[in-house]
Amino acid sequence: MPAKKIVQKVKRSAPEFSTLRKSITPGTIAIMLAGRFRGKRCVVVKQLPHNGPLVVSGPFKLNGVPLRRVDSRYIIATSTKVDISSVDVSKVTPETFKRAATEKRVKGEGEFMGDKSKKAAEKEARKTSAAAKGKSPNGGRVSDERRNLQKAVDAGIMAALKKDIVGKEKAGYLKSIFTVKPGDAPHRMQW
Repeated sequence: MPAKKIVQKVKRSAPEFSTLRKSITPGTIAIMLAGRFRGKRCVVVKQLPHNGPLVVSGPFKLNGVPLRRVDSRYIIATSTKVDISSVDVSKVTPETFKRAATEKRVKGEGEFMGDKSKKAAEKEARKTSAAAKGKSPNGGRVSDERRNLQKAVDAGIMAALKKDIVGKEKAGYLKSIFTVKPGDAPHRMQW
């Protein structure tokens, strides 16, 4: 009688632990359901450690979806896959997506009691608030490091698409937008 193979369980606190659906793997083409890019198709690049969000990319050149984090609840995994095993995604880490820290206001007794510096600061804040509304600390620009990472990952995905036998069709599939029209039955669709 052969010995039973013992499968080691991964602790929930381990970085490798994941509750991800089996249909979502690196290289899976997925449909985004929410946010700015809803309805767009993208390639799942990896899952961040500690059961974190998924990292997806358009590629940007094909459909405008940048390298971004998405919760797995907001994508539908399709059965179409791209072999991205040769793509280097080691530089895609949680630190890649950290936002620049904003300066915090210094609160003190003088500000509370209403001295002249407070009035001057309020006046200055009114002037700059209209210009800075809706902008991030980096002024809405993407850093060079992030741009280079985007190009590197997208170049690998595009190379994988070119190697694929039906790569042209998959590129067209990634460009197309998913919509549900009247009369469509999403629960009966084959993904």
